[in-house]
Amino acid sequence: MTRRFVSTLTAMSIAIAMTLLCATLRAQSNDKELAAILEKHQLPAPATLSGADEKYLRDVARDTWQCIASLVDAKTGLPYDNSDRGENTSVSNIGIYMSAVVAARDLGFVTADDANRRLAKTLSSVEKLQTWHGFQQCWNSIATLKPGDNDFAISLLDTGNFAAALMTVEAAAPLLAPRCRKLLDAMEWRWFYDAERGLLRGGFDTKKNEFTAGWYLDALGTDARLCQFIAIATNSAPPEMWDRLTRRVEERYDIPYLWPGWQGGGLFMQYINGLWLDERNTPLRRSADNFAAAQMRHAKEIGSPVWGWSASASPDGEYLGWGKIKDEVVTPHACVLAIDRFPTEVVANLRALESLNTRRPQMGFVDAVDWKNSRVAEQFLVLDQSMLLISVANYLEPKSVRFWFAHHEFSRGGRKNIANFRTVDSRPGER
Repeated sequence: MTRRFVSTLTAMSIAIAMTLLCATLRAQSNDKELAAILEKHQLPAPATLSGADEKYLRDVARDTWQCIASLVDAKTGLPYDNSDRGENTSVSNIGIYMSAVVAARDLGFVTADDANRRLAKTLSSVEKLQTWHGFQQCWNSIATLKPGDNDFAISLLDTGNFAAALMTVEAAAPLLAPRCRKLLDAMEWRWFYDAERGLLRGGFDTKKNEFTAGWYLDALGTDARLCQFIAIATNSAPPEMWDRLTRRVEERYDIPYLWPGWQGGGLFMQYINGLWLDERNTPLRRSADNFAAAQMRHAKEIGSPVWGWSASASPDGEYLGWGKIKDEVVTPHACVLAIDRFPTEVVANLRALESLNTRRPQMGFVDAVDWKNSRVAEQFLVLDQSMLLISVANYLEPKSVRFWFAHHEFSRGGRKNIANFRTVDSRPGER
């Protein structure tokens, strides 16, 4: 090897190192500015639940688990989307259900053997689903395991929830670890990274055999954050992609939080990533907690006895998603997402919701209620029920879903490469 060649390599190494350093400094600068904005609003320190309140929360979680367990197909082990038991389910539903099984085990609702049996049956069906570069189509038939004919997309953000579940189960259930790892290793995240834009593409149309036109995951404050993290954690996208994500902030009642807020799906959009990814002590969790505080303030301003605005079913049968959230419709699961910061407020809100006839024996809370006329959406969604259960497990148990995800090697690698997490980590995943 010539000296000139060695010098060239040295220069290239220095240039690469300087580029990474500059990207890191930009990320830290962006996040310091974001943190300063978000911290202008003071939040109360979390209170400690009484024994009675903790028992109430655990009882709600137990009922919720029984509901989730009832929404699983006995033959395939795949969860239904909701209590209407339609033909298709999504990879996001499958992922959140698998994580809910881990949560139920950690809470003592099922034995380790029972959890392994349930998860093994689900994995056996997942292993039969058709894939493109390791990615399953978003919606698949529960009975036949064939791709659904209602939606031909591979959704990367939905896959993020599924991949997070595989990471969680791999760390939490050693007997199932090889099967989870095989599915994870098959996912070629690099196919979704657009180097020219420096962003992840949001989807792929399996019928047209092309990426979904114009769909890029370009914002930090959405439910895509988990798949963005995993793409970086698996070295399929560069860490500087995180710095390119939009950090747009909006306010209500002078309380700032990351966009999108109400119009973007409400509390679930802010909190769902944190079911797995430990975002405590970061601007990401501060944004979510600020948004919960803004919702509590909003309830007072409009005279609502309850709070918890998020995407959900409605008493009128309409799904209230992006841009459709209504002041009069509250979904019980949403407030529980904020349990880490607002435990006493959450339990008080659940009790107020229960007074509106929203809780069912051995099923938990219905999906939504119109607090103005007390009409309820007599429906149970596996996604919403599982978000509630996992939130409670993460709060009550020192080792549950968030802990297991944090101890997966991909997660550890991602946290080292992304400034948001590298600067705050001590023992991620633990209370």
